[in-house]
Amino acid sequence: MITYYLIDYENVRTAGLEGCDKLLPDSKIIIFFTPNANKLDMDALADNTASDIKMICVPAGKQSADMHLVSYLGYLFGKEECSVVIISSDTDFDNIIKFWREKRGMTVSRQTQIKQNTESSQKKETQRIPPTKEENARELFNEKLNKSPYKEKKEQILTLLLNTKDKQSFDNALTKIIPSPKIPLVMETFKDMIALLPSAPAQNNKNSNKKQREQKVRTIYGNNFKDGVYKEKREEIISILVNCSTKQQMNTELCRIIPGSNVSAILKQFDPYIKTLK
Repeated sequence: MITYYLIDYENVRTAGLEGCDKLLPDSKIIIFFTPNANKLDMDALADNTASDIKMICVPAGKQSADMHLVSYLGYLFGKEECSVVIISSDTDFDNIIKFWREKRGMTVSRQTQIKQNTESSQKKETQRIPPTKEENARELFNEKLNKSPYKEKKEQILTLLLNTKDKQSFDNALTKIIPSPKIPLVMETFKDMIALLPSAPAQNNKNSNKKQREQKVRTIYGNNFKDGVYKEKREEIISILVNCSTKQQMNTELCRIIPGSNVSAILKQFDPYIKTLK
């Protein structure tokens, strides 16, 4: 994989280029500078081992080189699979780096000289932000699923994997994205991550209990509250009585839609039922 070195020359000057003579042949150096920059010392680049060097002159202005460099960073990640090292002592780049690492799983870092990448790789590994769940998922996808029909559904599959709350939901939703015969490879690829998902809750019992509760509430309500605000707000009140999990929550929600005296009448009538709540 190609490594690009984006040089913030306004910030690091020639010192930032130290170590370019030890780069791998597939490395590329891109230097961002403005017309106000000091003359570039070409001796610093004379013995570089990178396969390509590009000079980009950008308009002079506050943070002009920084903004162009960040824009070019996004262009590179959209163009090809690569890693990027920003050469700058400007810590303002760190939030951008964090975004690309954590939200998009890209390989990007910042250092003040090229030589830190060539002479201190072991040290840099210990300082690197640990890969996130998304980074791991993207790496696995690129290794094993970067082919049809998976690659066309890459973002959908990854979003599903990262946001599904249980195994059954993941499996069910996956069948709507890709053909069933193709699902086993996805499950095999992400088996370690899927193993950490909880099993689906027992929804049948939960739904059954809720239906019984609603039936009971409707019967009591229909027998006792037929006119006025009770009739106008019937469905809203029943929904609150059925869905609230605590007495305090029920009282708060009812007071939001009907007068306090009406709330008291409802709570009194449903007192045996309410006592079962916390």
